[in-house]
Parts: sequence; C-alpha cells; structure tokens
Amino acid sequence: MKTTVAITSQNKKTVTKHAGKCLNFLIYTIENDEITNKTVLELQVDEILKHTIQEDRDIDSNNWLFDVNILLTGSMGNSAKEYFTRQNVAAFIIKEKDPEITIEKLINGTLEAFVPASNENNGRGNCNNHHHNHHHEEHCHHNHGEGGCHHHN
Repeated sequence: MKTTVAITSQNKKTVTKHAGKCLNFLIYTIENDEITNKTVLELQVDEILKHTIQEDRDIDSNNWLFDVNILLTGSMGNSAKEYFTRQNVAAFIIKEKDPEITIEKLINGTLEAFVPASNENNGRGNCNNHHHNHHHEEHCHHNHGEGGCHHHN
C-alpha cells in the first residue's frame, strides 16, 4: 500500500513548527516500507492551512494537505487537528528534527508522535480520534510496521 507523508519544513532541511503557517513541506511517498518518492512542495500564502481554516471558514475547503495520509509537524493547534481529522488525515506533533530520521522511524514503527492536546483532556494527548495502531499513554508511539498507516477510513 502507498502512504503519503507531509512534514512541515519551512527551511526545507529540518522539521519545523507552525503547521498552519508553513509554506514548505517535504512530501514522502512510502510503498512497502520503502521511500519511493521525495519532493519539496512550496505553497503560496493563500494556500497555507491557516488560510483554509481561518479565512475560508468552510469545512469542505479543498486544501492540498487534505490529500496526504499523514502530517508530521513540530506544532499544531486544535483547529488544524480537527480539520485533519475530518479529512481522514492522521496529524501528529513530533520532537524529531531530522526529516530523514523521522521517516526512517515512521517506517520502523519507532517514531514518537503526539496528538495535539485538546481543552477537554487537560493537555494530555490521546489517540481516540484516528484509526491507527498505537500504545495509549500520554503520547503515541506510531506503529507503522503493523499496518497502522495503511488503513485510512
């Protein structure tokens, strides 16, 4: 199965924060636990996620980010997380800064990924809003090796 992963990378070298304001993303295509394609996507200001969420205010807005399977970022707000959930995109906050190590860990099932904290759970992330295999703790350990990323509903 094919999985498309977007990583926020404003500088095109490291994983950066602010998913909603990011103009540059590293896009990886993974098939059978192998990277088959890697590209850099550069957005215009009116294409960023913040514009889709705050200016368009249309839940059915078409943003290219809603076509990926997984979004990995250094930070993301609840509004962005809610939009991704509605579009069946698994969106996670990660601490890893190197995109290549991030993808390697994702493939190997060792990437430590956090769900953005919601106001309802006192700041503790949870894994209840997506369809992936995770260990439920304060954070989620992505388990790509057991097919967690391949089955999006």
